[in-house]
Amino acid sequence: MENKQQNANILIAGLLVLISISRPRWILSVNPGETSLGLIEMCITSSSSSNIYEQKCFIPHHVRSVWIISFGLAIGALGLLTLTILLLLASQHTEAATVEYGRLTGFVAMIFLCLSTVLFPMGFDSEIIGGSPFQLPADFRIGSSYVAFVGGTWLSVLSALVAGKMCLPRFVT
Repeated sequence: MENKQQNANILIAGLLVLISISRPRWILSVNPGETSLGLIEMCITSSSSSNIYEQKCFIPHHVRSVWIISFGLAIGALGLLTLTILLLLASQHTEAATVEYGRLTGFVAMIFLCLSTVLFPMGFDSEIIGGSPFQLPADFRIGSSYVAFVGGTWLSVLSALVAGKMCLPRFVT
């Protein structure tokens, strides 16, 4: 039962990460003609005279290097979460010790997600935003993609804690 709960947590964490990195809604402007920023993509919404909104998305020429690193860590974590699920599923049907490898890959995925979550706000000092590291200016706010990403990170931490015992010495387990 514990393994199924862990698989469900890891699956939900992976889905939240996938959804968040696929949508450029990490940072949103609060001004008319909304600008939304993702890790590597930017979208600008403009309205025409007939109140029709048109959104144009593109990859800016100067993407913050810290956001590229954060994106790479998120992609790596997504791959590791997928591998974790496969290893934990395999451990239910075989007598091989794949559960230990599943726990280890889940733990590394958690580290990648935590690093990515902490690195992202370091890029708030970009020219487009005009803030400082870890502090957004008043005309920008955190978007739903970043909130989903943080939720996925917390679920991966919870899964690592449930899988637990891997960080304890062998004589304790």
